[in-house]
Amino acid sequence: MSRPLRRLAAVMCCLVLAGCAFRVQESHLVRPMPAPPTDLAALRAATPAYTATEARIPTPDGASLYQLRLQRPDARATVLYFGGNGYRIGLHAGHSLRAYDALPVDLVLVDHRGYGGSTGTPTIAALQADALQVYDALRAETAAAGRALIVHGQSLGSFLAGHVADARTLDGLVLESSMTTTEDWAAAMRARSGFWTRLAVRRFDIAPALQQAGNLEIARRLDEPVLFVVGERDVVTAPRFTQALYDAAPLPASDRRLLVVPGRGHNDASVSPQFHEALLALLDRIERG
Repeated sequence: MSRPLRRLAAVMCCLVLAGCAFRVQESHLVRPMPAPPTDLAALRAATPAYTATEARIPTPDGASLYQLRLQRPDARATVLYFGGNGYRIGLHAGHSLRAYDALPVDLVLVDHRGYGGSTGTPTIAALQADALQVYDALRAETAAAGRALIVHGQSLGSFLAGHVADARTLDGLVLESSMTTTEDWAAAMRARSGFWTRLAVRRFDIAPALQQAGNLEIARRLDEPVLFVVGERDVVTAPRFTQALYDAAPLPASDRRLLVVPGRGHNDASVSPQFHEALLALLDRIERG
């Protein structure tokens, strides 16, 4: 479990003493998290098949987003990756590369504003606006090159990827460790807590910015090939929620796939042979048109 989720669980436990409702706020899910700079030399040494380059993306409100591009000569498509709420490129680029190792794609990583090498104050609305800005700029490049662009979001990043898919028609989409709604997630957190916490926390007060946030309604409007991925042992966003998203998507069987990865948890479902095979199948589907 990431640090914000552990903090949220601890706060919920403290409510046993307070005996009141719990308010789920944006700050429980998104908060600034710095990280060391990316060690490009180490990254290049560990992954010689890739060329690594850094860039910065200015936003209209004055923030600066840190971007890392990892390119390989045999790439058939580009993947834009949005990580979870603890994801920072300086710490986790190697993890992303393990997921995509030997897959014929270029990989573009972007730190959320306020995270890692990016500046600015993170809010759900700001992260969504950033995601669209990054996607649109990259889409212009890949379209000019005649290359497909896949958007992959994990955990918190899956909501950004879903937001982009809802606003644009993508070549392909990967939603990993995702959730239906904030309300469902809060209820699941309560169910996982101890007896005394469940006794004390009778209800959740969801902040307006988070009410009905999630991918359930978006899944009902998807119009691009999509791969739903979740770890069998995920206790943060359990497989049943990804199953619900898969069931809600109004797509033919050829355009949607549900992958529940045995033995994997919340953060490592894509670091698996099963994901490798499923991503190749998604590439094949995109190239068939």
